[in-house]
Amino acid sequence: MSKPRIVHIITRLEPGGSSRNTVDSCAAQAASYEVTLIAGPHPESAALRNLLPPEVAYIEVQELQRELSTARDFRALMELKALLGRLQPDIVHTHTSKAGALGRLAAALANLKAAKPAVVVHTPHGHLLYGYYGFAKTFVFKLTERFLANFTDHFIALTPGEKRETAAAGIGRPSQWTVIHSGVDLSPARPVSREELGLSGDQVAVGTVARLERVKGVEYFIRAAAELAKTAPGLNARFIVIGGGQLETGLRSLAESLGLSGKVLFTGFRGDAAALMGALDIYVQPSLNEAMGRAPLEAQALGIPAVVTSVCGLPDIVKEGETGLLVPPANPEALAAAIGRLAGDGGLRLSMGQAARAWALSKDAAGLPRFGAAAMNALLLKFYNKVLGTGG
Repeated sequence: MSKPRIVHIITRLEPGGSSRNTVDSCAAQAASYEVTLIAGPHPESAALRNLLPPEVAYIEVQELQRELSTARDFRALMELKALLGRLQPDIVHTHTSKAGALGRLAAALANLKAAKPAVVVHTPHGHLLYGYYGFAKTFVFKLTERFLANFTDHFIALTPGEKRETAAAGIGRPSQWTVIHSGVDLSPARPVSREELGLSGDQVAVGTVARLERVKGVEYFIRAAAELAKTAPGLNARFIVIGGGQLETGLRSLAESLGLSGKVLFTGFRGDAAALMGALDIYVQPSLNEAMGRAPLEAQALGIPAVVTSVCGLPDIVKEGETGLLVPPANPEALAAAIGRLAGDGGLRLSMGQAARAWALSKDAAGLPRFGAAAMNALLLKFYNKVLGTGG
C-alpha cells in the first residue's frame, strides 16, 4: 500500500524559525508519508536544503517570491497548480503569507479536477493583524486572509494566543484551528564569556535578540534604557542589542541622542546569538507582535528571566510573575520598570531564572521536551492522521 503524499509549500528557505521548522517537519514525516517540499529561491537556502533527507523531494519555483508582482505571482500560481495536478497530494500544507496565498489558490484550482481533492492546511507562522503595517494595509491583509479561508480546511497556530487573535479577526472558524508549537532547539550552546562582551563582574547585563525591524520593538528597549538612566541612575546595567537589520543605523543614532554612549552595545548580526545569550542576566523581548518567540524560550532554558510584551503568543511562553514579567507593548516606562525590578533584585532574578529553566525544559504529556522539534512533529503526525482518517 502506497504512503499518503504531503506537499509543503513555503515562500522561501531562509534563516529563521518558519523555514527551519518546515524543513524539520519534512524530515520527520518522510518515514510515514511521501513528502515534497516546494519553495522559491533564496541565496541562503542551501544550508537548509542540506538538512533534508534524500526521501524528501525538493522543487524550486523560480517565480515564487516574497515581493508582490502581478505577472510573477500569476506564473507562480500556474506552476504550483501544475505541480499539484501532477503530484496529486493527499495534503497540501502551506506556510507563510505569500506561499499561503498562492499555494491555497493553486490547491483549490488543482482540486477542481482531482479524483480525490487534497486536504488544504495553512500555517501562517504568525499573523499581521497589528504591529507591522498601518490601518489600510492591515485591513487589506485581513480581507485577503478571510477570502483565502474559503479554500482552507485547517489552520495551525503556534500558540493559543495566535489562534485566539486570528480566529477573532474572522480568519477561519475557531474549530478549524489547531495549536502546534514551533520546535525549538534548546540544547545549550557554548556560552560567550561576559568578558568577551566587555561586561564587568558586577554589571547587570540586559539584552535582546532580534532582527532590527519595527515589529521587534527594539526602539522601546533603547528608550527604556534611557528611562532607567533617569529613574535609577545608580543602577549598574549594560544593555545589549544582538542582531542586525535595516533599522540598525537609526537605532544607534537614537541611543546616541539619548545619551546612552557606553551603555548600549550593538553586536550586529551574530550567528552565535544563542551563545551570547548565556552572558545575560535579564532577557527582553519588546516586540509589537510575536506569534511565539523562540529567543525568550532559549533564554529561559538558560535560566534567564524574561521581560516580554503581552502580545499574541508571548504570554503563552513566559509565565507572568513566575518565569518573567509581562508589560504592555510600545511602553518604555513600563518596560523600564520591569527591567529595573529584576535588575535591582538578585534573589528575584535567581528564583525566576530557576523557574524559567524548569518551564522551558519541561516535558509534555508524551514525555517529550515540551517545546522541542520531536514534540512538534509528533503532534503534526497525529494531526495529519486525524484529518486523513488514518488514526491518531
